[in-house]
Amino acid sequence: MGMRFIGLAIIFSGFFTFSSASTDSLIVKGRILNLNGRLYRQAPVITFSRNNILQPQSELSMQTPLEADGSFRVSLPILFPQEEFYLDYGGKAFTTFLGSPGTVEITFDGDSIAKASKLFYFAGVNADANNQYAQYLAAENKLLAANSYLGANFFKNFWQNSASGAREIAQQRAALRLSAVKQAAANTVPSPTLSQWAKSITDEEQLQILYEHALSNQTDVSKVLLDSLKRLSEPPLTAQRVIWANRFGNYADLKVEERKYTNPSKTNSLPVRLMATLIKDNAANLTPTERQRLNDINANGLAEKTDLDFLNKLFAKNETVLNILFNYERESRIYADLFDSTATEFLKIRYLAKNLFKFTYPQQLQLNRHIQSRSSLPVFRESLDEIVRLEVKDSADIRKIVEYKNVKTDPTEALPGYFLAASNDRGTSWFNRVLDQYKGKTVYLVKWNLDDAKSREELDYIPALQANVPEDVVFLFLHLSGDEVVPADALLRQYIVRHKLKGTHLFMDANQMMDLLFRLNPLDPGTFSLIRPNGKFASRNASAPSATDKTIKAILDAGK
Repeated sequence: MGMRFIGLAIIFSGFFTFSSASTDSLIVKGRILNLNGRLYRQAPVITFSRNNILQPQSELSMQTPLEADGSFRVSLPILFPQEEFYLDYGGKAFTTFLGSPGTVEITFDGDSIAKASKLFYFAGVNADANNQYAQYLAAENKLLAANSYLGANFFKNFWQNSASGAREIAQQRAALRLSAVKQAAANTVPSPTLSQWAKSITDEEQLQILYEHALSNQTDVSKVLLDSLKRLSEPPLTAQRVIWANRFGNYADLKVEERKYTNPSKTNSLPVRLMATLIKDNAANLTPTERQRLNDINANGLAEKTDLDFLNKLFAKNETVLNILFNYERESRIYADLFDSTATEFLKIRYLAKNLFKFTYPQQLQLNRHIQSRSSLPVFRESLDEIVRLEVKDSADIRKIVEYKNVKTDPTEALPGYFLAASNDRGTSWFNRVLDQYKGKTVYLVKWNLDDAKSREELDYIPALQANVPEDVVFLFLHLSGDEVVPADALLRQYIVRHKLKGTHLFMDANQMMDLLFRLNPLDPGTFSLIRPNGKFASRNASAPSATDKTIKAILDAGK
């Protein structure tokens, strides 16, 4: 299993300007030797990526230009004392390396790309580990290829095991993978840093699959697995750590829902003193008298029923913001009941990261400020701050599209590349009317719903898909109404801009969907269709954006 996190690399232009000033930096400098003109024209930039523990679906990436002599230099933020970084040279050469605050120098030979068994040479921080890493990967792949039970066939045998059987076989796989360190350094001394790095990766793959085993079998995890959560905040931060943290988060969500179901009265309530503090710190236009009374309640609790009426009155005046904070605090209290302090701290900061789509960007900023004040681990606080800064960086464009009023039955351009339409017409006639405008063009139809996790996951792949198909391919997005409360129009528009979903957006109500049921079957969120330039379907149930290569081919074929 390759070390690189095979996720969606999203290029955040100007991303690193958003990192907080207190963040440490890793300086990466180096040179491509023998860089000829042809190679330079084909690939004039190098992409560097790193992980954020809160976002398993994306790497945070930055492109840096090459000088004509092949040299490069870039400063990257680093939140953990050690983190995995990834270098990608135009899809032609790739390596993983371990960074720490300081400088790392990377050299590789342009003439040897795709030929050399060891292409990259490192100096500076973690140089020993980084120079031995390629041999370690090669040795690991060899060991896993030679042992199909723990390698290629491992997951065929894994899921039907009992919890103890799963733990035993997962330990065997981890031990096999870790033994590659000694094999890789057969003629030299293994780097202690590489040993620690590899042990972190193999241990956390083991933890990940044991959490997956518990989720798939709906069992509780063992005390050993719960105790392991202390390492969530410790270095190194690897792609494997992010995947494991995500699986733990999924497990925790399940346990939280169970607790809410079995003990609703406790999980719905908050201590009066905490409510008074939240109101005092977040309610608008409080008078000095009201502030003093809130201080008294905070100090002494409820003295009489009128105090409760007073709290309710202030809550009603500031219901939107206080609801957000009260919900967060209720959830936090459940985390603390179920898990140790490190896991609780992780879940507290993850709460906003996993729910960003539910909040407008001013609400995201307000909830982030509150969570920052309630969190005690700097690496987690900084990880959340990084995600939120990225989330609100398009705020000027978001404001423009949210305030755009000139929406008609036919698509109008609210921002360059973003077309909106709304209608009271029947669903089929409206859809056909819009589709007629795109006769002569290939249309990729995206059916989605903001509350649907599968939709959100797939939409993250749309910009990469659009970059690899002709510009005249039309991306037509149908937002389907769901069972839940219909998301505010502002939230939908914010999401579209934030996730760079360029194309034409139609927002369907339940009646319009019913009318379209036969025309667009399947009419489920997270499904896709492909329409030829002649207006006929090439595929009613087309491949998803995440199957990027397959979908690019299908789009190109439909246009022939």
